[in-house]
This record gives sequence, structure tokens and C-alpha cells, in this order.
Amino acid sequence: MVDSYEVVDLADWTRGESEPGGDEAKRWFIAPESSRHAGHWLFKPRRIKTLKLSEERQRLGHEPDVLVRGEDWAEKISYEIAKLIALPAAETELATVVQLRTDERVYGSMSRDMRPRDWAWTPGAALLAESDDEFDSKSCRGHTITAIRQALEGLGGSVSTPYADWSAFDVFAGYLVLDAWIANTDRHAHNWGVLQDPRTGDVCLGPSFDHGSALASGDEDRIRAQRVEQKKVDHWCEHGRTKRFNGGEAISLIDVAGEALSVCGVAARQHWAAQIINVDLDICNDIVVATPNLSDPTRTFVRTALATNRKRISDALR
Repeated sequence: MVDSYEVVDLADWTRGESEPGGDEAKRWFIAPESSRHAGHWLFKPRRIKTLKLSEERQRLGHEPDVLVRGEDWAEKISYEIAKLIALPAAETELATVVQLRTDERVYGSMSRDMRPRDWAWTPGAALLAESDDEFDSKSCRGHTITAIRQALEGLGGSVSTPYADWSAFDVFAGYLVLDAWIANTDRHAHNWGVLQDPRTGDVCLGPSFDHGSALASGDEDRIRAQRVEQKKVDHWCEHGRTKRFNGGEAISLIDVAGEALSVCGVAARQHWAAQIINVDLDICNDIVVATPNLSDPTRTFVRTALATNRKRISDALR
């Protein structure tokens, strides 16, 4: 029997500031000193959307359907999957809190602040803009594997990990392998970046983060159930595309990872290939089983997608 992951109640945590950019829902919290989660965490509630009714259903007086997106479970599963292949990722837990402005209990995920104390954070978009006057983060113009490799040239791998002595791009290639595995389509230029040590000035790649779009988390539960029932999960995996590179061109996630691996160091290429090929799918299944509040069809969908994409990546790397 696999124990379920804890859903951390933030009731007695200290509320910090909201995330810059106007999103009041995302807020920093500070754990009590006695908590095993001691530190600063960013809470992100899962999004809930009322779906538009057809004219026919409006005429019949139907109530609108409500889509509860699964960013919280996608974030947690993705983090545990990243750990499984020893890939640097922001520590993530499931969480819940009562919002003061609405007095409503909300559920979501929380990620530990990945910045060591006093270290500076620079997003990939800022790095790319330094060398390309026409770079545009919204259209993804200039967000290419070649440009990213050049922007990370001479920088180190993730601090306090086994990859600290690696080149930043060799580690980043692993992030794209993870994206292909979990079907994360949202690796835009603000969803990766670098950290700088204020004492030495050294700059290194930050950990992977923000995996909430993975594993079809934005679909309705019934859609995932249909794919399982109709045995079309493999078809869904084969059509995994991202528009976050090459000016918004729809590119296979497998191809993005393959391109990065083709230009990274030989040792890194062999390492990430081995991590995927040798992964224990029984442990992957345990991760899905341990994630609370998933429907049986969604559990089946996620397990099948992980197994399917793992095989697709392995086949592409052989």
C-alpha cells in the first residue's frame, strides 16, 4: 500500500507578499520554525473555470460545467518524476489555504523558493535579450536551442546538486527530456533561468520549475477518461507539441529534446538517455497512486502517458 502525499494546510503559516505581476492568487508563505517544511514557499491555487454553454443547453436551462484544472497534481507528479531521474527541480508539495479576501478554501501546489539566500535570479528571457535585439518572449522569437546554448555558454550547472560542475546547457538538456516525458508544453523563456552567487559572482542554471501544464492537466476529466476508454492515450502522446520555441512554431517535444541532446556534451547525452531508459516504471506508478484526489481514469491516463512517452524517448535515443 502506497501512502498518499500530504496536502499541507497553510493555516498557521505566515502570509507573505503576492507574486509580482498582479496575480494576487499566487502568494509567498513562510513555514513555522517547527515545521519540516521550514522556509519560503510560493503557493499557486489550481484554476477553476466556468465553461461556456452551447445555445441549446442555455435554452434547456442547463447549469454551466465547471472545469477544475489539475495544475496542482501535475506539479507534484512532475516534481517526483524529476527526482526519479535525479534532475534538479524546485521542491513541490500539494497545499491548501483559506483565502482572506474570499474566506474560501482553495487547493493548489506550493514550491520552495529555489533561490539561496541573497542570490539573484535572472530569467532566460533577459539572457536572450542581451544578445538578440529582436528577441520577443511573447512570440517566442529567438527562443531556440541554439540561442539558449549560446546564452548559457560558460555558466555552471545547478548549485548544490551532482551537476554543479557540469555546463549549464548540459543540465538544461535534461530539462527538455523531462518536458518530453511529462508532456510539458510550457518551457518558455521565463520558465527557466540562472542564479548568481552575490559573494563570488558565479552564475549557474536554476532548477526546473513550473510544470503545471504537464500531463493534460488542463483538460476536463471526462476528456482524459475518453482517451483511456478509446485507447487513444498513445495518439495523444504522439501529438505532443510545444509552441514555446522557434517563433511559436509547433514542434514535437521529442524533437526539442533530441535537438538539445544532439548538441550537448557526450557524457550528458549518455547520462540523460540512461536515466530515461533505465527508469523503474513501477516507481512511476507508485507516484501516481500516491497523488490524492485523482479519478481512476485520470490515474490510468497519467500512468499510460508516462509509460508511452518514456518508450518514445527511449526509442528516439537508441
